[in-house]
Amino acid sequence: MDNLAWHERFSVQAEWTKSLRQYLYQQVGINEKSRILEIGCGTGVITSELRLYSKIPACGIDIQFDRVEIAKKQDGMNNYQCADGYYMPFASDSFDYVIAHYLFLWLKQPLQVLSETLRVLKPGGTLVALAEPDYLARIDNPQELWGLGEMQTKALIQQGANPMAGRQLSTQLHQAGFVEVQYGISGFQTHTDAPPAWFDSEWLMLEHDLASLASSKQLEELRTRDLEAYQNGSRVRWVPTFYAYGKKHY
Repeated sequence: MDNLAWHERFSVQAEWTKSLRQYLYQQVGINEKSRILEIGCGTGVITSELRLYSKIPACGIDIQFDRVEIAKKQDGMNNYQCADGYYMPFASDSFDYVIAHYLFLWLKQPLQVLSETLRVLKPGGTLVALAEPDYLARIDNPQELWGLGEMQTKALIQQGANPMAGRQLSTQLHQAGFVEVQYGISGFQTHTDAPPAWFDSEWLMLEHDLASLASSKQLEELRTRDLEAYQNGSRVRWVPTFYAYGKKHY
């Protein structure tokens, strides 16, 4: 997948959590004077929307240079940097809020990133981990598609993802020293009589992830079964997705 395809994918993921983000931003008190940093901003989908909440342009960092360049172009802003979340290029006590979206499942040493997050947050500032999935608790129906979910989880593990990132999130915030930690699970509701708008995007990702685990013929058969299950109303696909937030002590 090229980076423009990744931008489409990140846009799909952002749509999944849009209502949750709106709730969380209100819950933690983001306002027009908030200085905000997104870690792992990708192509800037979520960083760019923060102008709706704060008059101060949000900053975004990502470790992949090409994605940062797309973020700058699509947002028309220069508040993006190619940088590592383990060593952030900001002074201590710089931000009121740090946010992350589908990031912690990819971190080998999440406590180190959380420690660095504490450093760049102002006293009393808040980290908001907006969405971290728990693939080991994934639910699929009908039964003939159970294997598809299992293969995707296996592929993510092979790529270095932590399939239990969601359930471990709040514990890690406590371990890192955050206070007033709260967590929850994103709500989920969907139609059952037609494929979702993101069906093609999802299968583009599946074909990318599963190329080493299944033949093109097997993937085409699974895609057909998946589509048929959506069309006949039997398809259930749910990955519990956790959020958590906590403060830096004063």
